[in-house]
Amino acid sequence: MKEGLSSADLYVLVRELQLLIGGHFDKAYQVEGTVTLRFNVQGSGRRELFVEPGHWLCFRELPERPEKSTRLAAALRKDLDNARVVAVAQRGFDRVLTISLERDAAYVLVLELFGKGNVTLVREGTIVATLRTQEFRDRKVAVGEPYEFPPPIADPVTLPEAEFTAILRSSKESVVKTLAAKLNFGGPLAEEICARSGVDKGAKAATLDATGLAAVHRAWREILEGLGRPEPAVMRRDGVVVDVSPILLRAHATLERQLFPTLLEAVGAFVGAVESAPRTDPHIEKLQRRLEHQRDALSAARLEEVRLGLLAEMLYAHYADFEHLLTTVREGGEPEGPFVKRVDRAARSVVVSIADVEEVTLDYRQTLDENVRSIYDERKEARSKAAGAEEALTATTAEIEAALKEAARAVKKARGKAKPTKAFWFEAYRWFFSSEGFLVIGGRDAKTNDAVVKKHLKEGDRYAHADIHGAPSCVIKEGSKASEATMNEACAFALGMSKAWSAGIASGGAYWVLPEQVSKEAESGEFLPRGAFMVRGKRNFVNDIPLRLAVAEIEIDGHRKIVCAPEAAVAGKSSRLTVIGPGEEDRESLVRRFGRTFSVPVEEIQRILPPGSSVVLSTEDLEPQHAAGPE
Repeated sequence: MKEGLSSADLYVLVRELQLLIGGHFDKAYQVEGTVTLRFNVQGSGRRELFVEPGHWLCFRELPERPEKSTRLAAALRKDLDNARVVAVAQRGFDRVLTISLERDAAYVLVLELFGKGNVTLVREGTIVATLRTQEFRDRKVAVGEPYEFPPPIADPVTLPEAEFTAILRSSKESVVKTLAAKLNFGGPLAEEICARSGVDKGAKAATLDATGLAAVHRAWREILEGLGRPEPAVMRRDGVVVDVSPILLRAHATLERQLFPTLLEAVGAFVGAVESAPRTDPHIEKLQRRLEHQRDALSAARLEEVRLGLLAEMLYAHYADFEHLLTTVREGGEPEGPFVKRVDRAARSVVVSIADVEEVTLDYRQTLDENVRSIYDERKEARSKAAGAEEALTATTAEIEAALKEAARAVKKARGKAKPTKAFWFEAYRWFFSSEGFLVIGGRDAKTNDAVVKKHLKEGDRYAHADIHGAPSCVIKEGSKASEATMNEACAFALGMSKAWSAGIASGGAYWVLPEQVSKEAESGEFLPRGAFMVRGKRNFVNDIPLRLAVAEIEIDGHRKIVCAPEAAVAGKSSRLTVIGPGEEDRESLVRRFGRTFSVPVEEIQRILPPGSSVVLSTEDLEPQHAAGPE
């Protein structure tokens, strides 16, 4: 199944996207790793450009708008609000699309569709927003850096024939690999060029003669002409989508074909069909690929069996002519007649044609009967191969059926596990147990901030708060017995659950104090809103705390719970631990991922994650040492 757009696909899409010129940028949405760009286009209304970096680009409306805006979406909306589209272009023949816009300055949206891909907003040469920060050997994609395009590669659209063939002549790779990589055609199009030109795709490109080189270039120009008048279509095999293409390829000959007015629409239909199709695991996909190879082998063997049988029959149909031909050559004479193609004395063979279509090589040292017997032997071998391929195909089919049943059982089992875990009283607040086993609770909002302090801050406890506005009040139960390690963890928790996370700050500070230092009484002439408290006296600061939290599975009183806490607090208590930091994956997406990972309802994950977008920094499998218990 096709996994992303080729350079040739983008060549066609860019011309279709010229309709955006003169339109104005409206909105941007990010859902997991995809970005949707909405434009208002005069005469066409609103158009939503769906981008899955590294894979797809098409017109496709979002079924649901995300409730919260990610940092990238917010930056695009802020900088490009009502910006006018002035150009849409492909970078050479590479999988890079640029959308140039004008507002108060010149902007360029760069959509990278190779590798992992990216969406980057560039203002007057400098990156102001990007989906993901990346660093390569020859360039860096990060906010504040000048944007540099990937190193240019050969553009076969504009390349003169002499330079085109020079690249082939100088290559050490096969023809198909050279076309795919050095001339940027990609695998399927490189295969198509080889098929149309008639050259051996596995031959070394440097060994092609002038005729072969000319045929390859001619095949490419023929394809390029086809891209100029595309017939976009989605291809299916047995009702399942397998490809989308702007032109008909020879590989599509046996597939069902559904035509579309534009490639943008065809790609949109293909992506939608892929997303709605049942997901298969890599093992099943591997088995299905093996099944396809076995089907091809079975088909080839059966065709060979039929071909050899027909050859034998046609030779016998002209028995006297061919027997005379073999006798003439055997005795040193020069054969004549419409059947003769050539004689190879060194190989002791004569090549004859049958019906001016099929060529067959005969050993002139043998009689016609002996030659035909050899052909029948080959037919038996082809029949044996067909039987073996059929047995292998049957076995693989059974293996796929078993794997599908096992996958269905696993899904059912996983769904059965997604049950709520036991609820504890402290889950009304943000919570975790420190590495020393002390319970730390924090407010979720103004109301629970008040409750944490008024109901639960007692003598012998400790109070922690991040050194930033918009942080939860945290109480360390029996904190007077705790060491510095617990105090540091409580401060890290208070900072991680604050607005510092959604702001994307790398590190910050927090402090802890005694219960008597915390008061609801404001200074004279001041007012404390709900959820806020006055802290008087010396504060015990913890500075330069990195914003990192761990989502982990722990055990509390014999019950499994999922917690989000400082890494140090759970590292010794969990067999499954994922470290996160402020990032660019929207919260809803991460909630769903952790719900699947830990097999719990998403509501439980929703309650424990910090505010705002995140990024997964690492995932570890650890051996639990001991379990915490509620105080």
